[in-house]
Amino acid sequence: MPELQNQSEKKQQNGPSRRSTLGAIVMVLNLGVLASLAAPAVRFVLSPLSRRSKLKWVDVLGDDQLAEGETREVSYVIPIVDGYQTVERKYTVYLHRTPNGVKCFDPACTHLGCRITFQGDQQRYFCPCHGGVFDKEGKVVSGPPPTGLVQHPVKIERGRILIGRKV
Repeated sequence: MPELQNQSEKKQQNGPSRRSTLGAIVMVLNLGVLASLAAPAVRFVLSPLSRRSKLKWVDVLGDDQLAEGETREVSYVIPIVDGYQTVERKYTVYLHRTPNGVKCFDPACTHLGCRITFQGDQQRYFCPCHGGVFDKEGKVVSGPPPTGLVQHPVKIERGRILIGRKV
């Protein structure tokens, strides 16, 4: 018997046994499967951090085409990546020039998103869906809208009015 014990001790001293080697291989395979299953879940959870929207400046109108005190509806088209294709999407905004500069308002009512219209004779924005009224500065005057009109950033460069759109 002492010879058998010596032989098993020699095998253990020569290197890892077959059982421990197979156990290590199975552990590595399990870790690989776990990582391949966890990677999409981690990417999904962290995706909002990687999709920070960038501000794109869009040329919409010449600076000389909007007089002080005037409000004007302006439409423009920008390319949008929609899934696997790029499409041209048309947007509309209201531009209003004040002595301090140009303001740009989104034409969606802040109540339920209905399209507002500018009533030039009364110098106000009106929502026909539920009677929401906004002044020419975009602030709520009456009706159900909870907040004023959404404003987009505006800058004037080289005689052109540019508005900022998040893409």
